[in-house]
Amino acid sequence: MKLLVLLSTYNGEAYLRQQLDSLLAQTLPGVEILVRDDGSRDGTCAILAEYANRGALRWYRGANLGAARSFWRLLADCGEADYYAFCDQDDVWDSDKLARAVAALEKAGAGPLLYGSDVRVAGADMSPLAPRMMGKAHTDYPHALVKNAAPGCTFVWNRAAMALLRRYDAETLGIDLHDWTAFQIIACLGRVIYDEAPSLSYRQHGGNAIGAVTHRAAHRLGQIAAFWHGDKRNSRQRNARRLALAFGPEMTPENRLLTEDLAYYREDRLRQRRLLGRCGALAFGPEALALRALIWLRRL
Repeated sequence: MKLLVLLSTYNGEAYLRQQLDSLLAQTLPGVEILVRDDGSRDGTCAILAEYANRGALRWYRGANLGAARSFWRLLADCGEADYYAFCDQDDVWDSDKLARAVAALEKAGAGPLLYGSDVRVAGADMSPLAPRMMGKAHTDYPHALVKNAAPGCTFVWNRAAMALLRRYDAETLGIDLHDWTAFQIIACLGRVIYDEAPSLSYRQHGGNAIGAVTHRAAHRLGQIAAFWHGDKRNSRQRNARRLALAFGPEMTPENRLLTEDLAYYREDRLRQRRLLGRCGALAFGPEALALRALIWLRRL
């Protein structure tokens, strides 16, 4: 059995050693590490070279593409394995993280499968801030169109899922978030398994690409606010268009209609009305209300 950990680094010298050491401490046999450096200007490459000289990992340096494209480039460059995992540069993994993930995937059976889990939230010095970040998560495809189910640093997937991910041409279609895109593709054409038990300590510091909210009430408010603002306006519509172009003919009729309604609702009032009727399937509670308002305002 071979599992490839895919890590993209960028100016990560401050916390990289702790992350790498936690990868090397995994109890699962057959783990290999491949790192793509995204044009770091600090001591990251020196650290990677040190670990590579010890035989602990393989790495290479590329042009600065940004996190999403850098991770997607790793999918093309990494070669074949039985399982794959995304890894950030600044967390600390539990020693059984990968063993738990592979056990869950093997239990789930065949077909394209992706595993994700909750995380513990920690400060820059790894002091505990919150025992869990996500709580319950929805892993079906309609919900995947609206939000991610788990942090991408917890994702582990099988070879069948990798075949689907590699068919998505990020250079042509574009990509905003590598983990959300992966989640959407597998939720649509495979199956996502969510583990409510945390599998790593998710470090919060000033340089996080995407951060966590530690207080439960603030987390809920942050989730609702994300529907209004997000990282980029209209990212959900943009993602739906990309998915329709890449995988539309392979989707179930229901999923294809939903994807195309989200992709083109701003130009078609019938699609907008249908999408409004599906709000309950896309989100719950206050988030569903926020989603409905966004669709009316054509800002999704």
